[in-house]
Amino acid sequence: MTQSLDVTIPDTGFEAASPAVQRDPYPYYRWLLRNEPVHRGARGIWYVTRYADVRTVMSDPRYGRAGIRDFWAGLVGPGPLSEILRHTIMFQDDPDHGRLRAMIGPAFAPRRIRGLQRTIEKIVDDLIAPLARRGTMDVVNDVAYPLPLTVTAHLLGLPPADRALLRSWSLGIAPTLDLAAGPAEIVRGQQAMGEFVEYLRQALARRTRTGEPGADLLGVMLRATDGDDRRATVEEIISMAVTVVFAGHDTVTNLIGNGMLALLRHPGQLALLRQQPDLIPNAVEEFLRYDSPVQSNSRYLTEDVAIGGRTMRRGELAVALIGAANHDESVFAEPARFDVTRSNVQPMSFGAGMRLCVGALLARLEARAAFGRLVRLADLRLAIDDEDLIYQRSTMFRGVEELPVSFTPERGTAP
Repeated sequence: MTQSLDVTIPDTGFEAASPAVQRDPYPYYRWLLRNEPVHRGARGIWYVTRYADVRTVMSDPRYGRAGIRDFWAGLVGPGPLSEILRHTIMFQDDPDHGRLRAMIGPAFAPRRIRGLQRTIEKIVDDLIAPLARRGTMDVVNDVAYPLPLTVTAHLLGLPPADRALLRSWSLGIAPTLDLAAGPAEIVRGQQAMGEFVEYLRQALARRTRTGEPGADLLGVMLRATDGDDRRATVEEIISMAVTVVFAGHDTVTNLIGNGMLALLRHPGQLALLRQQPDLIPNAVEEFLRYDSPVQSNSRYLTEDVAIGGRTMRRGELAVALIGAANHDESVFAEPARFDVTRSNVQPMSFGAGMRLCVGALLARLEARAAFGRLVRLADLRLAIDDEDLIYQRSTMFRGVEELPVSFTPERGTAP
């Protein structure tokens, strides 16, 4: 992450999908924050950067999501992708958003999620134990990806043996959720979504036949289809399950990968966490702020809105740059400084208001468990040159595709 402000915004406006921004968006964010915090960018898209303004865009109902659903469906075309994700909570406004959120709320109640802590810690130990003796690992693909996917499968009540299937479908669908998706990615995504939907449909049918919906999240949602006061359809349940899989692992994968990369680039901070592991919960908040796993969130204006001295018109697209808001100098002193002891960190990474991510606590518990084990690896260091790191191509998410590290092998760890 560079500290330079020597960047140029082209005459056509800021473009989140440009390779330079994908590699390191933060100099561009700083320029926008200091010079044009509400910016009309390339293709007429509005970009909002200040912390307070981003909070407004993320929580004000005048910035709707239903229009994003229609826009995205037009990009991917007809097929399983648009058929299923048009039901997802991510693309709903109230009252449907509130109804669907209430349906899954019991499964994400804080007491219930905290009850998963031992399960999460065991999953982390099972993942890292066979790697610790080797002295090498890919933090992203060996830990950061399988951890949230395993936890999410457990939460939904899906068999652990199906994790490889879930990962395959996830890798096929994920690129289509971004505005930068290409034709080949959309074709693969349509196929993967079709297979995933059929898998979930059969799982729900088995539970219905046996009359045992289960106590897991699928069971909680399945009960919402019963009775006179039916709160959900089968299509909505399938869509919600798909959403939980993606929301439950993409964010956590990038949170762990980006956080570990920040520690490797700041060895003094890594040493501090080894000495004071009680700082890890605070450090996770700094990871979320410093290099947010979610960089942006898009909205369509349902009416004209004035913000930051500019007027956005109904039907226009507005993008809340979460990564920029987390570097707003009016909120965070020296935002480019990485400091795991930073106090009162309240990153915008999990949204705001009615859009605050229902799985935020679960994501935090997973990250805390992962870093609690990873920072104990001795002599931990990046195993490739920093410039060889490859970031995923996405305007919404930020994370490296691989993060190879080496360390002193642990003795007595099961191979």
